[in-house]
Amino acid sequence: MADKATIVLFSHVSNTRSITGAEKLLLFFGRELSRFFECILVAPHEGKLTRQARSFGLNVQLMPIPLLYGMYTPYAGLPADARQLQESREYRELTDWLVVLRPAFIITSTCVHVLPAMAAKSLGIPVVWKISEAITDNEYTGISVDLIHRNSDEILAISHTAAACFPHEMMVDKVTLLPPSWNDEEMMVASWSKLRSERRLELKVQPHQKLVGYISSFINKEKGLEHFVDMAVIVAAAHRDAKFLVIGTPGDKSFYDRCVRKVKMEGLHSRFQFVGYENCLPAAYCAMDVLVVPSLIREGFGMTALEGMSFGKPVVAYASGGLQEILQTGGCGDFLVPVENTVALADAVKALLAEPGHAAAIGGRARELAEAAYGPAAYRMRLHGLAERWSLRYCSSPPAAIPVAAAPPPGPAVPGESEPPAAAEPRQGTSRRVSLRRSKIRRGRLRRAKDRARRRGRPSAIRRASRKRRSKPAARRKRSGGKRSGGKRRSSVRRTKGRRKAA
Repeated sequence: MADKATIVLFSHVSNTRSITGAEKLLLFFGRELSRFFECILVAPHEGKLTRQARSFGLNVQLMPIPLLYGMYTPYAGLPADARQLQESREYRELTDWLVVLRPAFIITSTCVHVLPAMAAKSLGIPVVWKISEAITDNEYTGISVDLIHRNSDEILAISHTAAACFPHEMMVDKVTLLPPSWNDEEMMVASWSKLRSERRLELKVQPHQKLVGYISSFINKEKGLEHFVDMAVIVAAAHRDAKFLVIGTPGDKSFYDRCVRKVKMEGLHSRFQFVGYENCLPAAYCAMDVLVVPSLIREGFGMTALEGMSFGKPVVAYASGGLQEILQTGGCGDFLVPVENTVALADAVKALLAEPGHAAAIGGRARELAEAAYGPAAYRMRLHGLAERWSLRYCSSPPAAIPVAAAPPPGPAVPGESEPPAAAEPRQGTSRRVSLRRSKIRRGRLRRAKDRARRRGRPSAIRRASRKRRSKPAARRKRSGGKRSGGKRRSSVRRTKGRRKAA
């Protein structure tokens, strides 16, 4: 709609083989925000996220932007590396694009996606920084927190765990909690019984057998697959009817293969199913009787655990980070066990398998509590309040559209991609700053070209660069129809030829 203010959401990833919890959350966030704003989703390249975003009617632009992983694991040289990234070509292109588009505000997702925040802040564009992970706690954590503080107007934290790194005064002044949710349209609630029977038939799981599941978008050591296997060895000995399902794309192939070999060595190959990618996650969740989330890191939240509870499944997890918040809220707090304690993990699963009726009741209760705390209705209520605040704070006096449409960001062209929405008028004083900036960029490029040529010992290249720079005004006059008088134009041509001969 024409009366909606334009905002930009920056995704740090766009995976091609599967879609992560962070991507799902950002996609749901963008869809809900599109009720209030004209949203542009910027992703580094084509992937499942961008394709799904287009199918939902979101405007998608592709722009490769370097990430600063040190924001997640801070170190002493973090500020210097941030400044170095600001000198990159991608940063300059991003800044130039934002200058023309001039959105009402931007939202950058995850702590490692720092360049969009820096670019927008340098242009006076408000920044909402969305933090969905728990920044590593070490002696340099304050550096990462300070960079976020200086380059944001507001901070959205996915959980108390994700917000724990920020001091009290920041929590009061600029941090807002916005827990994630799910899309009811994708839950397929009316088909749960059918999905369960069909998927269990495909997996060759009999009605009397119990299926214990593990799901991770990308499987690596930190996601605890090896701990799941160790747990399964103990559970399989006590419950002969238990089977196990592992879903996820190998992120660390050697680690993944090691876990598969371990299953074979333990003689459990016939009771395990390894599925690299699941086309229908609702069917997978419905097929399970218990979901296990043995993550070894402090999860900012833990979307897999939330999804499991939303499908009415009891969840067993390590008591780490946001997983504690989710399971305690969903009534599964009794099934939180100490991190890396596979025996306790197995004991919790065995207790649930021993009483199937009690386990089903726990799962049903978990769904009710999760719905009340994190369901779409609760999420929309929180987001509606945020959108009203942002509209008043950043969009109360939206500037008029400028006559030149916003240029698309650099990146591969997407067939059938719609044009971006009309750009907003730069704020007062912006036009002059833009002109000065572009002149500075042109002078810098010319100077660098001369320096390169001088180093190579090629003075002719320097002359060509100078001639190219001098000939641009004449080329522009030619394109504009040559409005100057014929005599002046001929004189200009003669002067240009004279310079070329002199060169």
